[in-house]
Amino acid sequence: METQTAAGLTVTEAAAAKLAEVLAQLEKPRAAVRVYAQGHGHHAQYGMSVDEHALDGDVVLQAGAVTIRVDPISWTQLEGATIDWAATAQGEGFVIQPARAHEGCGCGGGCGCNH
Repeated sequence: METQTAAGLTVTEAAAAKLAEVLAQLEKPRAAVRVYAQGHGHHAQYGMSVDEHALDGDVVLQAGAVTIRVDPISWTQLEGATIDWAATAQGEGFVIQPARAHEGCGCGGGCGCNH
């Protein structure tokens, strides 16, 4: 699986293609993808939305043809993360895997725990 690293964020080829497809369907030339984190540690959840306006302090990244924006608070948890597009028995969707997730930890990632 090929990946694109956008200055601290890895976007798989499948995710970049799907993001570009979604943005193209919107026909909004200023549209970008906003990636965010809500909560911290064991309770952090990650998400994405379509965004047409950059905010002061945003980290702005380019993954192929897709512009990605991350607010500075979310960036503290998302730096080094991987965004992928996955198809499972439950359905298809984007998966955000934070860099701080540890193998063997049942918390779901991002917590920095050592188990």
